[in-house]
Amino acid sequence: MINVMYKNSCPNCGGDISADRLLNGLPCETCLPYINGIDGVDIISKVKALYNILLNNDKIKNYWNLYYNITTFETVFKYFKDKTGYEPWSLQKLWLRRLVSNQSFTMSAPTGLGKTTTLMTYSVFIGQDVVYIVPTKSLMEQVCKRLEKLGAQVSCGKVDQRKVSVITISYLNKNANSITSYKPNFVAIDDADAVIKSGKTTDRLVSLLGIPNDVYESAIQLIRLRNKYYFSNEFTEEIKEKIRELELKIAEFKDKISQLVIASATIRPKGIKQKALRLLTGFEPSSIQLYARNIIDTYTDNLDLSIVKELGSGGLILVSKEYGRSRLNEIKKYVEDLGFNAKLAISGRKFLDDFSQGKVDILVGSASYYGVAVRGIDEPKRLKYVIYYGVPKIKAKLFDALSNPFTLLRVGKMIGVNFSELQNKILVLSPSETQLLKFSIIKGETINYQKLDQLRQELLYYISLVKDKLKEIGEETLISDNFVITKQNTNYYIIYPDMITYLQGSGRASRLYNGGLTLGFSIILVDDKHIFEILKKKMQKLFPNTNFTSLSNINLSEIKTKLEESRKEEGNRVHFNISTGLLIVESPTKAKTIAKMFSRPSVRVINKVPVYETIIVDGNQIYVLDVVASKGHIVDLTLEDIGYYGIKVEDSGIIKPYYDLIKKCLDCNKTFSITSDKCPYCGSTNVQTAQTTINLLRELALSVDKVFIASDPDTEGEKIAYDLASFLSPYNSNVYRITYHEITKKAILEALRNPMKINTNLVMSQIVRRIEDRWIGFTLSNLLKTKFNGHNHGAGRVQTPVLGWIVDKTMKYKSSMGYVVYIDIAGYSIKMYFSERKKMEEYINNLQVVKIEKISEEKILLSPLPPFTTDTLLIEANMKYKLPANLVMKIAQDLFEAGLITYHRTDSTHISSVGIEIAKEYLQKQGLIKDFVPRSWESSEEGAHEAIRPTRAMDVNELIQEIEENPYKYSIRFSKLHFLIYDLIFRRFMASQMSHAVGTKSRYLIKLNKDDNINTELLSNAEGGFIKVYPVKVYNLPLGEVKPKVNTGKGSSEQLLSYSDVISLMKSKGIGRPSTYAKTIENLVRHGYIVSSKRKSYLIATNRGISAYQFLSSKFYDLVSEGTTAKLMSKLDDIALSKLSASTVLLEIFSEISTLVNPLKSEQNV
Repeated sequence: MINVMYKNSCPNCGGDISADRLLNGLPCETCLPYINGIDGVDIISKVKALYNILLNNDKIKNYWNLYYNITTFETVFKYFKDKTGYEPWSLQKLWLRRLVSNQSFTMSAPTGLGKTTTLMTYSVFIGQDVVYIVPTKSLMEQVCKRLEKLGAQVSCGKVDQRKVSVITISYLNKNANSITSYKPNFVAIDDADAVIKSGKTTDRLVSLLGIPNDVYESAIQLIRLRNKYYFSNEFTEEIKEKIRELELKIAEFKDKISQLVIASATIRPKGIKQKALRLLTGFEPSSIQLYARNIIDTYTDNLDLSIVKELGSGGLILVSKEYGRSRLNEIKKYVEDLGFNAKLAISGRKFLDDFSQGKVDILVGSASYYGVAVRGIDEPKRLKYVIYYGVPKIKAKLFDALSNPFTLLRVGKMIGVNFSELQNKILVLSPSETQLLKFSIIKGETINYQKLDQLRQELLYYISLVKDKLKEIGEETLISDNFVITKQNTNYYIIYPDMITYLQGSGRASRLYNGGLTLGFSIILVDDKHIFEILKKKMQKLFPNTNFTSLSNINLSEIKTKLEESRKEEGNRVHFNISTGLLIVESPTKAKTIAKMFSRPSVRVINKVPVYETIIVDGNQIYVLDVVASKGHIVDLTLEDIGYYGIKVEDSGIIKPYYDLIKKCLDCNKTFSITSDKCPYCGSTNVQTAQTTINLLRELALSVDKVFIASDPDTEGEKIAYDLASFLSPYNSNVYRITYHEITKKAILEALRNPMKINTNLVMSQIVRRIEDRWIGFTLSNLLKTKFNGHNHGAGRVQTPVLGWIVDKTMKYKSSMGYVVYIDIAGYSIKMYFSERKKMEEYINNLQVVKIEKISEEKILLSPLPPFTTDTLLIEANMKYKLPANLVMKIAQDLFEAGLITYHRTDSTHISSVGIEIAKEYLQKQGLIKDFVPRSWESSEEGAHEAIRPTRAMDVNELIQEIEENPYKYSIRFSKLHFLIYDLIFRRFMASQMSHAVGTKSRYLIKLNKDDNINTELLSNAEGGFIKVYPVKVYNLPLGEVKPKVNTGKGSSEQLLSYSDVISLMKSKGIGRPSTYAKTIENLVRHGYIVSSKRKSYLIATNRGISAYQFLSSKFYDLVSEGTTAKLMSKLDDIALSKLSASTVLLEIFSEISTLVNPLKSEQNV
């Protein structure tokens, strides 16, 4: 039996505790020896029961904090119900938990989900020292009345610290000096846009929050320093130290400022003061999230507004910006002439009050994202339809837009400017570099970083080329897939469809009402067919079910009835189930990718960890999820002096591995797992601990309905999930494991629909592998250190036989050194070895020509290779591009986390039906559907999932185009190698789904010298089928007498092993796994046992490596032999499949080590 123990992790006393106890939500045995009758009990009842038992037994310690939080939540929920008359629903409970936990954040939900009610109730709950800020006086009066109805003592229009003060932004600006000494406990902002837009208002708010001016100035200084020196040659240690000093000063004050909650915002902070406020509060105001659409999208190819007469009262007309204010007035008059009361929706709230009361039938406003008509109207009963007068557009002067390198690239390509040299430099730019280049070009300034400034100069040159080319073309309108360029008078303009404005504006007609989403109707009066087609394409990409229907095919009478029906008290609306959750992934990149995939997430930074709040809509189920990265493993086997290298093996056969929190020294960058916060390697106390992550995850888990652990789908990922579940189960009883093999919307939704339990068989397999690695590694490493009197020695079951292969080849290579002649005939190379230089020279002198005869040829069918597995990808990338395995794995990891390929650690060649459909879509698109041959490539690997393949029907050129159009879509920084590896994976996969090719196999006789005749078979031709996307090497040897190319050099009759050779051996001999191929070679390099040749990437054993292997193989052959290692790998697979007991295998290993190692340890001379 294996009993996993965590050091210092009891939620009550902080002592050692078993995983079983934590998974059951219990304190350790010392705190609570016996407990019965709480299985299946909800978390609140369990916490209360355990608290009372601990209290009665005088054992209560840290558990009091958990009990306090739970009971505080209960108290505020009850208070909410008493004040409002109903139970808070899931999302309101999330907000209330955050509020009573004193968190600052943005409420990013749409209107109708109870944001204002929640804020008001919490304000009354506090009772005093509350400031509630609203944009207008009319809204202030409404809020005051509602607060008074809830029982609050309200100060309406001025600040009174004994009450709930409701003020306008105007009051805050005018009376800033009179309230400088006042620091409220809680500040609520109903609409943050006025604060975000105005630096002056930001100054006032900073003062109100109790942030000292010197701290505020430090935050501004920090942002300026980061912006100025991030890419500068002058980024010295002195400046780094100054940045660290400012960060520390800000961090020390963060917990002392007032709690700030923002109910809504539509824009993001851009000014330096607003960014400083974000830095100080730890969160960024975010736009209202789009939970769902219930809109009928239509269009008509004219600007005829007579449709208003048929649809009647309850409409909003949004006029495209280029028509100007005068057109708004004309349209208002036209509507009034139809017999309706119309009003302009441009500023203020009077128009909205009149519309709500039925005094106005139709509102007319501007189709501007920042306009009040697009973002400021929430009338679920009154507003039924939206008419767009003209397609909503974004229009900018082209030559100003060209300051953006990506826009320059797209426009240049469109008009035929050759960007081949510049393209790769632009595609790998980070967002910060892009912004710096853009502003330097606009302002005409140089960049204090040579490489970027050189690129700035190149961009200026290409801008001039684009301008000249446009003049040369001379056309009035140029159309691309994503934008239109027009010439008006002497100026060029670039025009895009404004999809965000369309979504926000049309969304005014479909609002939440009585728990459901009303039906809305949207009509675009098309004034530009090209821009409309681009808008359609973008909408269908974001919302695949979007379908723009021609107005001529719509029964308006029927639509009108449906619109009115959905607004009745018991009308037909779309209803949702909203639940809250915490989604834990391994890497920050993956967290960002998933959060951005479903919405524009809000971000709050807690203890330097970004927490992304995103909305995931799955039919009528809506998840409001906090997405956070655990950054991999949070615990490892302890380095403390416990048992045998951190594992106790008891006489009863019980094995207790002790795990400690992982810590990282920020000075020497080494990780360790001991109780002390002092680095055991360099003595530094500048240490980062996983406890910070655990504390954050516990805090978040306590606030949500469910916890989803989405670590990688392998044994390592399962162990991470097991550890996280152990640490979080006392704080949330709904902890689930979810897995996906690709980061796509479809895969994430499928995973959320099918939550699972932790697979303990996989966990046990990982535990056995890790313990075995620790026992073998530490035992042999210590013996090596003693033997060779040095540090940085290491050994392991897999490393040692691999080192043996490399040592063997290196020694044979060195002992067979001589001279080599390379004979090249039209790309076909022949290698001849000579032990003596004289013989080589004689051979070359006699080799004037070679004679080539074609003996025979035959037609053959060439079958496509299966899609990549981990080993075949590493082999192919090394053979084609000479890339080392660890670099290929790093790039594949990036591509996986960006959502571009499936999981890259796999032994399976299987392809799912989803993958087959991707191939079909792409081949159809390329006109190659006749070559489509669907293959699932059934894998013999048990439990395997799928090969490495792309997640979309998008080749590398389309990927590059997508990055040009949306540089910030992916959360990774691309390099040229990313495109190479993606292209390799993509083409190999597509080839695997295509028909056979037809080849010609030719047999040649090559006569070098009179005694040297070589018979060889070569592929001389290949065409059709998969060759169209994945070409193979062919040789067309000239016949007759040919003068060859000859090169000579020192060499050996033995070939050194390359990365690809080693990986092939690991695979064929059964000692490699997808997670160990690259790591094994990397470890051997790190220990100084092998080096990689620069030109051909051969692996060569060093003297240090040779000595280490000879010692290990002579003393511990049975422990580290190839055969023993393969057997262990097989046993680990059997444990994962529940065919073998984990404890049995560990006891065998322990006995094996004791038998072989202990006698040697007792010897005087190792």
